[in-house]
Amino acid sequence: MRIRFDSRKELHPTQEQGLTVLYAPSKRAAFRVRWYLILLLVASPLIWLGGKLAYGMLMIDAPAQLRLQILEVRAREAGRVEQLLVMAGDQVRADQPLVHLDNPEWRARLLQLAAMPKDTTRAASTQLEAKERQLLRTRVGRAEQRVQTLQELVYRGAVSRGEVLAAESELDAFRADLLALERREQLARQSPLSVEREISQQNAEQQWLKTRLAALSINAAQSGRVAEVLVNPGENVGAGTLLMRIERLEEPLLWIYLEPLNISYAAIGQPLRVRMPDGEWLMAHVVQSVDSAGRTPTVLRGPFAASEMGLQVAARFDRPLSARWRIDQLPLNVRFPTDWQQMFSDSRELFEDLADFIAMDRITSEGAVNESVMAGEGPGRPSALKR
Repeated sequence: MRIRFDSRKELHPTQEQGLTVLYAPSKRAAFRVRWYLILLLVASPLIWLGGKLAYGMLMIDAPAQLRLQILEVRAREAGRVEQLLVMAGDQVRADQPLVHLDNPEWRARLLQLAAMPKDTTRAASTQLEAKERQLLRTRVGRAEQRVQTLQELVYRGAVSRGEVLAAESELDAFRADLLALERREQLARQSPLSVEREISQQNAEQQWLKTRLAALSINAAQSGRVAEVLVNPGENVGAGTLLMRIERLEEPLLWIYLEPLNISYAAIGQPLRVRMPDGEWLMAHVVQSVDSAGRTPTVLRGPFAASEMGLQVAARFDRPLSARWRIDQLPLNVRFPTDWQQMFSDSRELFEDLADFIAMDRITSEGAVNESVMAGEGPGRPSALKR
C-alpha cells in the first residue's frame, strides 16, 4: 500500500468535485499571536535581567547619599532646661544663645554658702574674754581670802571645819573656771589659721558654683540653621545629652558608593550627573580621592547589587543646591559618563582572548585526534582509515 501526499485536495483546497467551496478565514494568526504573548510573558524576566546587565555594562550608575555638615549641640553639665531661645528652622549666627540650663542643687548650695558668716568678730570676742578673765580672777582672790579667814577662825574655834571645806570647794570651782577660760583662749589663738582656711574654701566653692552656673547656658559655635530640637523646657538632661542639631551653611557633600571595578571613575575632578527625586539632572564633580570603603546602606542597595561594599567617593554640586533639597541622608542616584574608547578597547581584548581560547581548543582537539590515529596504526591492529 502506497500513501500519496500530493493529492489534488492539497493542491486545490477550495475545489470539491468541481465546485468552489468558500471557507471561513483562518484563525491561525490569532493562535500565533496568543502564543507569542505567552512566550513574551514567560521570557520577560530573562529579558529584563539581560537588559539590566547590558545597561549596567553600558552605563555607570551608582547610589549616593546627600550629607549635610551637621553640628551637634550637647549639654556640658547635668541640669534642667529653663528656656529654649530657638526653634527648628531658625537661622542662627555664631555666639548666639541657644538654650538656658540651670542646676537647682548648685543654686541651693550657693545660697547656703552666701548665708554663712564671712568674718569673725575677734575684737568683740577678745574684750568679752578679758572681762570674764578679770571677773574670775577677782572671784578666785576673794575665795582665797575667805578660806584664809575661815582657817584663822577655826584655830580660834569660832567656825567649824565644814565651813572651811565648803569655802575651799568654792575656791577650786573658781580656779577650774579660770583654767577653762585660759584653755579656750589658747585654742582660739591656734584656730585662726583653720578658720581662714575654711573661709577661703567657702569662697572658692562659691566662685566655682557661679562659674559653672554661668557655663550652663549654651551658645552657637558656628552660623547655620537649626535642623532639629530634641528637648523641651523643664526637662532634666545629663552631661553629654544631645540638645539640638544645627546645619552648617557650607555646601553639602555627596557620598557615592562606587563598585571597586569602576575605581577609574573616582579621580578628582571627574564629572558626573545626579538625578534628583523630581527627575531633574544636576552636574557635580568628585572633590576627594578614595581613601576608604564602606558597606552600602540598605536603602541604597539594589535587588541585584553586585557587592555590599563600595568605594566611598566624595563629590560636590557644580552649582549651589536649592534649599528644598538640603535634606540630610537624602537618597540619590548618580551616573558617570561612559568611556566608550575604554569600553571598545576592553571589548576588543575580550574578543581576542576568546579567539585565542578557541584556537587553542581547536589545536588541542586536533592533537588528540592525531594521537588516537597514531595509536590505532600499531602492529597487529587494522588502520582506522581502513576501517
